[in-house]
Formats: sequence, structure tokens, C-alpha cells
Amino acid sequence: MEIRGEAMVAGLRALPALAATTAVMYACGAALLVAGVIAWQPGRNPRWALTSLAVLAVVFLAWTLLRGRRFSCAEALVMSVVQVGCIGGLTWTTQLPLGAYANGTVLPIVAVYVLWFLPPLQGRVVLYAGAAWWMVAVLHHADRTLIGFAASLVVQTVIAAEVLARTKQRMDRVARVDPLTGAHNLRGITEILEREVARAERRGEPLSVAAVDLDGLRAINNSQGHRAGDELLVNVVRHWQDGVRRCDAVGRTGGDEFLLVLPSTPKDEAEQLVRRLAATSRGSWSAGVAELKPGDTLASMLERADRRMYVEKAARQDA
Repeated sequence: MEIRGEAMVAGLRALPALAATTAVMYACGAALLVAGVIAWQPGRNPRWALTSLAVLAVVFLAWTLLRGRRFSCAEALVMSVVQVGCIGGLTWTTQLPLGAYANGTVLPIVAVYVLWFLPPLQGRVVLYAGAAWWMVAVLHHADRTLIGFAASLVVQTVIAAEVLARTKQRMDRVARVDPLTGAHNLRGITEILEREVARAERRGEPLSVAAVDLDGLRAINNSQGHRAGDELLVNVVRHWQDGVRRCDAVGRTGGDEFLLVLPSTPKDEAEQLVRRLAATSRGSWSAGVAELKPGDTLASMLERADRRMYVEKAARQDA
């Protein structure tokens, strides 16, 4: 038994955070619902409702484990919608006012889950619509004392959810944004590129990247000081950000190395964009452009862009 428990824990740790957290949440939910069915007494939540929810929790658990690393935010969104719908439905059907309130105590857990793992707008819609539905179900019982407690729980859930959402937003920015230039850092731009590669392959659309290396940054740092070098970096990145579309992304992958991710852009258009940006830039730089090809990996496309960038850099130095 101990060995099986250790193997289960190891399996959960091997899963991405979204899948592992979802599996644990529905495993705990299924266990509590089964215990509720076994210990059921008249006057509580309907036994058929508890049984149905237990089966649903087991199905969600099995589906999450089956999908494993392929488990997506879209699947988590669907499950969350069903979950908050069931919370309100169970509250509506219960015959015990205290049980109706107890059902709502799940909302803070739902808040943490949806606002941590789902896109902010989707998470808020699911949470607040679910809280409103639960409140309607509570009002259905017409217990004034219960209504006051329920309203307090909803307010506390909303406040905690907003604090968590803003904290996560700041953490994401620190983890994915270069503090000097405001461009995405290596982690941030890599995540964006992986997402855009998957989207381009799924939709059959072009995708180009430009590997960029600033010229003479080290010389400026040595002759004029690091502040001058920092100002050059900030100005050049701002120039790029102003010159690309909102769907494009600028990332700093090293001290003087950058990557431009250009969705829905073929190679010739990406090269035109790079030339236009270079013509009006305060600093000089070398760039190599590569377009996603059938059978490409992320590494092979970036390697092709880097190779072309170094060829251009060598040509500029020889000129």
C-alpha cells in the first residue's frame, strides 16, 4: 500500500501543475462525496444528487489522468463551469438550509483554481457567474439568517479572488518580463513562441521569427558606461515595440540578443519589417529571419534564424 501511495505521488509530480492540481481536487471531491453518500441521513442533500456528483467527480478525475500532459485550459474551463453549476444545483435541491450554505464554502477553492490556471477573464466569468447562481439558490430557501451569511461568503470570496488575481499578475510579470527593457525575457518569449508555433501548425498560417543582435553594445559599455548601454537597449526595444503589431512579441534572450515573434507573417514580409525598423533605429543591429516550415521544430527554426543573423553580422563587419 505504501509503495502504491509513493508511486501515485510520483505520478502526480510528473504531471504539469494544471493536470496535477485538477486531479487532486477532483480526487478529494470524489472522496468527500462518497463519504457523504455512505453517511447520508434524511433531511440533507438528496442522496441521488450526491451519488451523481460523486460519479461526475470520478469521471473528471479519470479524464484528467488519462489526458495527462495533454490536459488543457479549455478542458479545465469546461469542468469548472460544470462544477459551479453543480454547486448551485445542489444548493437548490437540498432540504437543509445549513447544507445550502455549506455547499458555498467550496467557492473559495474554485476561486483559487480558476484564477490561477485559467485566463483572467474566463476565470472571473466562471467564478462570479457561479457565485451568483449559488446566491440565487440560497435565496430560494428564503432563510434571512442564511442569506446574510451567504452574502458575506460571496463578498469574502470576491475580495480574496481579486487579491490573488493581482498577485499572480505581478508574479507573472516578474517571471516573464525583462525588468530593464520591458520586453519579454527568455522564459516569456519562449512560451509565446511555443504557443504561436502550435497555433500556426493548427491553422496552417505562416509564422516568422527574427533573431537580432545589437552591434557594439560592449564597446558602448566600455567607453561610455553601462548607463549609456542600458539607455540604448531601452530605446531600441521601445522602437521595436512601437513598430510591430499588437499580436507580435519582442523578447530579450541575452545581454544584447533579442527575438521578434511575428505570427501570420511570411518570411518576405518579416524581412521587410526588419529592414524598415533598422532604417529608423537609433542603434545598429544584425538580424536573421526564419519562417516555420513543415516538419520544423522550435529549435530548428531558431537555429536557422541565428545562422542567418551571424552571416549578416559577419558581412557588416567585413564591409
